[in-house]
Amino acid sequence: MTRDFDRVVLVVVRTVTTLTRLLDILSLISPDRRLQLVFTYDAEHPAHLGDGVDAALRRLNVRTISWEEATKTAFDLALAASENDRLAELDAPTLLFPHGIGYQKYYPGGRVTSGMDPEKLLDPLGEVVPAAIALSHAVQREQLRAACPEAAGHAVVVGDPCYDRMSLSTHRVRRYREALGTGTRKLVVVASTFGKRSLYGGEPELPQRLLGALPYDEFQVALVLHPGVTAAHSEFSVHGWETDAMNAGLVVIPPDRGWQATILAADCVISDAGSSALYAAAVDKPLLIATSGAMTTVAGSPLAMLIDAVPSLGEDLREQIVSVMRHHRSGVHRPIVERAVESPGQSASLLRELIYGQLALEPPAPRTYPPVLSPEPPDGRVAAFVAGILDCELVRFPASVPSPRLEFSHVVAHADDAELHQLDGADVVFTDSRERLSELLAHWPLARLAVAPSARGCLVRGRDGSEFELDGDDPMRLASEAYLSVVRRP
Repeated sequence: MTRDFDRVVLVVVRTVTTLTRLLDILSLISPDRRLQLVFTYDAEHPAHLGDGVDAALRRLNVRTISWEEATKTAFDLALAASENDRLAELDAPTLLFPHGIGYQKYYPGGRVTSGMDPEKLLDPLGEVVPAAIALSHAVQREQLRAACPEAAGHAVVVGDPCYDRMSLSTHRVRRYREALGTGTRKLVVVASTFGKRSLYGGEPELPQRLLGALPYDEFQVALVLHPGVTAAHSEFSVHGWETDAMNAGLVVIPPDRGWQATILAADCVISDAGSSALYAAAVDKPLLIATSGAMTTVAGSPLAMLIDAVPSLGEDLREQIVSVMRHHRSGVHRPIVERAVESPGQSASLLRELIYGQLALEPPAPRTYPPVLSPEPPDGRVAAFVAGILDCELVRFPASVPSPRLEFSHVVAHADDAELHQLDGADVVFTDSRERLSELLAHWPLARLAVAPSARGCLVRGRDGSEFELDGDDPMRLASEAYLSVVRRP
């Protein structure tokens, strides 16, 4: 060892979801030079949705030991966000945290609340395994008492670190939107939990439908999936299913980074009966529910109340999204959120008191959470548009998804980035090089115009050799304006 330290903390990871929750908590103690953090996960008894943990830990470059080694080593403290690991085998006092916003879900097929399974909270001798069980609200103490009476005395109300960290990041919304490439558009976020009754399980085509209903210059669409979706199906499969949507500008958020920032950046969130809905409500976002409450939602919970209170998504996507944004009242969800999270803004001090009390160390100088990480910038750009007139305005839709019928409909395709079938039928061919304009008109005989960026905006060349320029910031949109000016010319 290069440095000495006073305490060793074991971080028990079961899924990517539990890892992201624990990282919020670790941000409070990782700067403490008196502590050594060690991570482990039970590879021999993995979670059903545990795929991706190993890769996520490698990306973090943390010190990781095997479960077998962890059970043979004494630690000063263990942190976990799932009772389903074999925590009784550890030689350490364990702090158990929820991996969502409170305790809102039953385990599938029963009425055992996730996070409060008495068979996992008690060891074979009937002793409570965790030294402390973190709650986000005092009312959950009675919920725990009903599920496992022996554990109720171990409950500690600490608020919700994820909610507080998001609240402390609202000043960075502009940066998050820049990372996503949102610009002046409205950001619509589709947020889904996992399972057949989830939004993505029941309406997997919704992102593509939104892209075909919301004009590109007015809206951006992002997809936030619970890590359980990619754990079960893989990121590769999800990206494969969303190929056309991603070519149309859909931003798919990785399972281990960026979802909080994306929710914060949203102008509207479409969700289901998952924690994302409550987090969106907590940060005061206009909200629509795309599916009814799942059978696993705890009856009478804040999440169940929110599902009942929020409008359901209908068929007219554009009209309903515009309406819910226009009529949203700040604070409308606050009474429900207050039933899910107690002491907002205080979880950092409450958690430090709990953790350092267990470690028998004097807490260092007070600190709070760092801002949530920015999303990864999306790859590529939309390479072909169907454009035309709708309600007397020029609108564009990505050519890779079905779109409404437009007056003066035409296709603008990028000469290098678009697919061959899009270029074959393009009315306007776009190139980044003005020297190629004549070449492209010769190569694509169906195109009426070739367009390239210019210092003022764009340079347009017609098949008859005529040229003119248009002023503006978006050359591909100007290409559509040029086409309309030509076809509507008397």
